[in-house]
Amino acid sequence: MSGYGVGYRESFVGGSAAFNGAGASPEAIQFHYDVGTEFFRTWLGEDLVYSAARWREPLSSAPELPTLEAAQTNKLDFHLKSVRAGAGRTLLDIGCGWGAMMRRAIETFGAAESIGATLSSEQFDYVKSLNVPRTKVHLQSYETLALAGPVDGIVTIGALEHFAKPALLRSEKVAIYANFFDRCRSLLSPGGRLSLQTIFWQSVDRRKAAEIVPTAVFPESDLPYLDEVFEATRRQFRTRYLETSEDDYALTLREWLKRLRRAHKQNPRLVDEAKFLFHEDYLRRCIVGFQRHRISLARIVFERL
Repeated sequence: MSGYGVGYRESFVGGSAAFNGAGASPEAIQFHYDVGTEFFRTWLGEDLVYSAARWREPLSSAPELPTLEAAQTNKLDFHLKSVRAGAGRTLLDIGCGWGAMMRRAIETFGAAESIGATLSSEQFDYVKSLNVPRTKVHLQSYETLALAGPVDGIVTIGALEHFAKPALLRSEKVAIYANFFDRCRSLLSPGGRLSLQTIFWQSVDRRKAAEIVPTAVFPESDLPYLDEVFEATRRQFRTRYLETSEDDYALTLREWLKRLRRAHKQNPRLVDEAKFLFHEDYLRRCIVGFQRHRISLARIVFERL
């Protein structure tokens, strides 16, 4: 999964020295995500959901849902139902992206308040511009996030991958993840739930993982192993549910790739040649990673102890 980004833009040179956090700096997050909301819309779709869809129940033999949009809505609803989102209840989305989860919590589930946190300036500005009632977004790390009061549920999708830098020792990664889950516990009401979605290392030896992290695509970021996640949560949460699915991400990536290629032909102003080649290569390599079982996708529901 190395070798991305040739000919697209200059390599990431490091975040601000003022950032003292454990994981990816704001500059590292913005390096990947702040390249144009309308560009992302051409291949993610109107709702701008940049994470694996949920095409069907993991043990079901039913056919996949017919469209990316239906599968993404199914994913959003899975997480919102897992944290029991609804009338009178509050939600926090850590790594909220362009706010699709926040909007659905308010507009479909009737949540009392939906709060988001992101380190992407473009995502922050976009969510604010939506003016969805009863929402609030913070341009802030989970490490320093302070809320007026506890929330009833937390969702975090595709964020854990940015919390630990490559080449850390296992013990160092577990300590970072434990700090994240401790922060989540402190932000949750008693009995509150946390619904997590993350890519994880599957069949890659720990000694080799740091060598194949695609840092040209996601600087200062590394994937967890599942045992690291469960070790980090055992004192703060109990596990209510776990599912894994390589197919969900492979299917999503293939749909993104198809749309990216179409957008490159139809709208070269937004999807120019260099940007297209960078993202096409990155998506193709990710598909191979899931197909070869090097990486996989997990959705885990935790409940606060």
